[in-house]
Amino acid sequence: MSENKNPKTRGVSIKSPADVRRIACRIISDVFRDQTQVEYAGKINQLLLTWLKGWELEKVSDFEKRLQALEQARDGMMK
Repeated sequence: MSENKNPKTRGVSIKSPADVRRIACRIISDVFRDQTQVEYAGKINQLLLTWLKGWELEKVSDFEKRLQALEQARDGMMK
């Protein structure tokens, strides 16, 4: 995740599921620090679901890489 370098806009760039998870964590931490978690319970729930979806996408990517490596190893053994 990188800070947005465009002077006309503010915010962060989201380029991966890890960036989404990091932003969700930052916002949730702010809400708990300000002790407004009851007031924002619905929003916190949505952010947690977003965090989980980002985590799932990273894990699927990891599984795909592992599966590809196993398939390549198997194909190498069959030749």
